[in-house]
Amino acid sequence: MLKIPENKKTRNLPNYMQEHLIMISPDSAKVTITMFCLILLDMSAVPLLYPKNDLIYMITIPLIIFIHLWLIRLLFKNPYTTQMETTLFMGVFSIIGAICNFITSIKVSYVFVEISNLWFYVVFSIVHIILIAVLIQYQIEKYSEINYKIEESNKWYNNTRFIPLLTAAPGIGYIIFQSSKNSEKGMHSVFLIATVIFTLFLSYFAAKYIHKYFFMKTNMRLVFFDKPSDKNLLKKYERKGVVYK
Repeated sequence: MLKIPENKKTRNLPNYMQEHLIMISPDSAKVTITMFCLILLDMSAVPLLYPKNDLIYMITIPLIIFIHLWLIRLLFKNPYTTQMETTLFMGVFSIIGAICNFITSIKVSYVFVEISNLWFYVVFSIVHIILIAVLIQYQIEKYSEINYKIEESNKWYNNTRFIPLLTAAPGIGYIIFQSSKNSEKGMHSVFLIATVIFTLFLSYFAAKYIHKYFFMKTNMRLVFFDKPSDKNLLKKYERKGVVYK
């Protein structure tokens, strides 16, 4: 993990590295982690429940219970005192979400889409492993050195040409749903594609936030902890001796 030289200040770092030292805002942290759990984990977990499979239950249910108990803890805690923990939560949640979505995609393929060819699952798994390895390697290489030549605004994921596509995504999804709703296998195929996308999306988030957490731990002197903008609330926390961490 890169340790930034002592003579470097946060303002002297390139934008992409400054961003890697910023926490999720405490003002929106609880809403963010709740929505992530509800949409990216709980929705994918529904197909895991039926038809019953003991092996799948043994793998996924303990993970799902664990992350929900952790979520409840964070919801009851002062978000200004759990900023680092929330970053770690996002990384661990993303790992669990990726695992559950991957298992869901396997189950949907076998039970609902009725794909029984063993080589499909072998290739399917290998492709996932390769793509996840690429995402992890990308995070490691990106933050392995201070590179002032990196322009985040020019990266493909920040390209404004994707905005119209993202805007049209709900409409495209609706059209696909309407065209496949009369075919049960068609609908299951669409859901399978969605679980694969969520698996890769969460794998990216897992790599990003796990690396972000340990990167911040290594460079704690450069990490800025948010404090309330409301002066009355700030004074209230000061009287209580709240520790921002």
